[in-house]
This record gives sequence, C-alpha cells and structure tokens, in this order.
Amino acid sequence: MTPRDLVRTCQEAGSGFQLYVNAFIDDFRRASTEERTAMIAEGPEEPGRFEGLVAAVVSALCREVGMPAPEWVKTIYSPEPFFVLGARGFALRLRLMLESPPAFRVRNVFVPESYLNRA
Repeated sequence: MTPRDLVRTCQEAGSGFQLYVNAFIDDFRRASTEERTAMIAEGPEEPGRFEGLVAAVVSALCREVGMPAPEWVKTIYSPEPFFVLGARGFALRLRLMLESPPAFRVRNVFVPESYLNRA
C-alpha cells in the first residue's frame, strides 16, 4: 500500500482508520530497503487530516530505519489540529500536544508518544 492508497483507505474507513495505519507501519518495517523506497515514493499531493497523519508516519518511519524521507513529506500537513485519538477533553489534548513526536507535531497531528510502537 502506498501513502496515497493509505490516505484514501483511511478516509473510507472513518473511525476504523487506525487498523490500516497499523498495517502500513507493519508492512514498512517488514519490507526491504528497496521495497520501502518504492512503497513511499508517491504521497498525497495536498494537505489534509489523513494526509498529515500519513506524512508524519512516513517521516517517523524513515527516521527510525535511517533512510531519507521522500520530498513530498515536507509539504504535507493537517490544516487544522488533528487529534488521532479523537481527544475531546482539554487535559488529553494538552497531553497529546506535549508528547507527540516531532514528525507529528510539525504537521499539526497529535498522537501519544508511543503511537508507532507495535506489540
């Protein structure tokens, strides 16, 4: 699945989008370097909620494995704050704003610091 595919799938999945993000994370981590490069070559072209989330995930995963992130991640973000957990309360929103990893925070996407951790 490419980042563009992931954005489309997340939009269609509604509140069940996290399942697809997790699958993308797992697929990326299992892939070879060549497969990873091909997998993330084409990303979303315009900003948006899920676009920002996917760009942040790709950026963080590239950093994790020591490969350069594709150029498209530099211009993709969420135009409005996107709290991935659907945080409604002030305390949880504040916590997510403070602990979100930089790749997410700079794209206006707020997640727990352990967001990419998988069991």
